[in-house]
Amino acid sequence: MNRLLRAVMGSGMHCGIDYGTSNSSLGVVKDGKVVQAKLEQESVYLPSAIYRAFPEHELNDDIESRTIRQQLGNAQGMLYGTEAIEAYIRNPGEGLFMKSPKVFLGSDLNKDQLDFFQVVIAKMMLHILEQARAFYGHDLTQAVVGRPIRYHGIRGEQGDKQALAIMQHAAAEAGLDEIVFMYEPLAAALDYEQGLSGDEVLLVVDVGGGTTDCSVVKVGPSYRQKRERSDDLLAYAGNRIGGVDLDINLGWHSIMPLFGRGTDALHNKAFDAIAVNSIPSQQAFYSRFEMPVHGKADAVRERLYKVWLDKLSSHLVRSAELAKIALSDAERHEFGLDYVEQDLQVQVRREDFREAIERSTEKIRQVIDDARQASTSTIDKIYLTGGSAVSPVIQQVIRNVVGDAVPFVSGNMHGSVACGLSVFASRHFSG
Repeated sequence: MNRLLRAVMGSGMHCGIDYGTSNSSLGVVKDGKVVQAKLEQESVYLPSAIYRAFPEHELNDDIESRTIRQQLGNAQGMLYGTEAIEAYIRNPGEGLFMKSPKVFLGSDLNKDQLDFFQVVIAKMMLHILEQARAFYGHDLTQAVVGRPIRYHGIRGEQGDKQALAIMQHAAAEAGLDEIVFMYEPLAAALDYEQGLSGDEVLLVVDVGGGTTDCSVVKVGPSYRQKRERSDDLLAYAGNRIGGVDLDINLGWHSIMPLFGRGTDALHNKAFDAIAVNSIPSQQAFYSRFEMPVHGKADAVRERLYKVWLDKLSSHLVRSAELAKIALSDAERHEFGLDYVEQDLQVQVRREDFREAIERSTEKIRQVIDDARQASTSTIDKIYLTGGSAVSPVIQQVIRNVVGDAVPFVSGNMHGSVACGLSVFASRHFSG
């Protein structure tokens, strides 16, 4: 942001930024209360998605032969959030679409991919801050930014360092002069703390879009005004399983049998199609697709070919995500895949979801147990946050680990991290 614009907008403010796998949000503290910025229309949440329509002269090119960075081009005219998702649904094969880019930041990226994510995350961060600056009528120059305990990927500490470097670069490009990172489950605990009249030891279970993070935290009036909270974080653990993985699990279990799962010819191809959180899988799926030279393909191959031709992988996972959400309130759910084939229907039960995510929930159980075992303090309550924590299936998984004696509490399932980051920013950067 240039000096003239900063002069017009006035002195800078500090904020909390939750750059999430599924949604992003930003808040500031005004008159002792967190005020979240409206980031699109009337919503304080921006779906973490981008879409770049290919210019007309590029549509005639062999798009698939170009690298993902080349497809991004100069990154001008990008759409964000709901607008990006709607553009992708209208014209799936005519642009570059990516949902949940945060899930890739800790992955083993080559130079081309690393450059792609640096540009995309910087553009998204700038868009978020531009919307927030317009909403508040003030510049924003300092921020506490949330981070998972472990970023999604297989590179461990090196992947975490890579992800944080991408985020730092994005913050600088978006005009932030100073940022501090905070673990997301700790931030959620600080939001819950605002309403406490007594001290507690809290087990925070944050089942986010890309990771599951757990923390054992001391919260309450005795700690609320502290500018440094690291001593109150008694234990933490995290792994790289989150809501996106659960969506893919459900899609593989209940949708992909219609696209070749379990067949000799298409099983692996069907897996690559649904694995939207794996760059190698998506590259393998979209590299080529074989159709019969003579005769007509069967219905299953035709469906998978349609996914390949129109780049519908993310659409399939979105259908699975919406089914997962519906199964939080209902034992059964039916939905259509008309964007693939007219009158193609899928029926799922809550029990199907439970079976589909069994391997993932075993890892969620482990991370909860790791956090509990790492602390000798008696846990008073279990604070649930993150979109997938709404699911009765996930809540039962947590109950199976901790038993029935410790009560569940929850607050703003989607906004607790942003609010907690904002609260900490107001203390950390003041004075």
